Amino acid sequence: MKKIGIFGGTFDPIHVGHLSVAGEFAAAFGLDQVLMMVAAIPPHRDRPVASPEDRLQMVQLAVQEYPGLTASDLELVREGPSFTLDTVKEVRKEAEGAPIWMALGGDAYSLISSWYRPEDVLAQVHLVVLTRPGYSVDLMSPLPKILSERYTSNGDAYLHDSGGSLRTLQVSPLDVSSSMIRKAVFEGESIRDLVTVEVSQYIQQKGLYRPQTV
Repeated sequence: MKKIGIFGGTFDPIHVGHLSVAGEFAAAFGLDQVLMMVAAIPPHRDRPVASPEDRLQMVQLAVQEYPGLTASDLELVREGPSFTLDTVKEVRKEAEGAPIWMALGGDAYSLISSWYRPEDVLAQVHLVVLTRPGYSVDLMSPLPKILSERYTSNGDAYLHDSGGSLRTLQVSPLDVSSSMIRKAVFEGESIRDLVTVEVSQYIQQKGLYRPQTV
């Protein structure tokens, strides 16, 4: 049975750090496919600068040389905020019962109690919290007691009584961020080696992240 991963983000724009971490995520858990899930309206983040269409196109261009990564527009074609639970349900339906692994940054995980129905998300996925070398995450700390009580410790993971799991994955740090790239483009600086050649060309052709002229 195939193993599916979800790696979500605004990807405004997608950069080499995203691709590197997604590849490490896939390799660590033997995933057959990682869906690079482009968020439409992230409930806990500022509205993206580039349009959903441009961000999706950049992800499609970026993953061309990565056979295990696939651009996904599931959240873009759905109206309203990008609730994780809705995404998980749709992926599970399309995957026809295949196990779902979902990668999440530590900052996002710290806010999990404010998610829409987090208990249902945790019950349906193997949640992987991404960490950097030298940093540790207390996986139980962000969870309300009623949710943490549903987990039992098992080596380096916590097992949910529904069959899901919760664990961390240490990934290689890269000094790059989407905000750094947007700032560089705005100031006319090079973004070589920060994004793929195709994404760089797309940003240039579309005039994304540049100062607006009247």
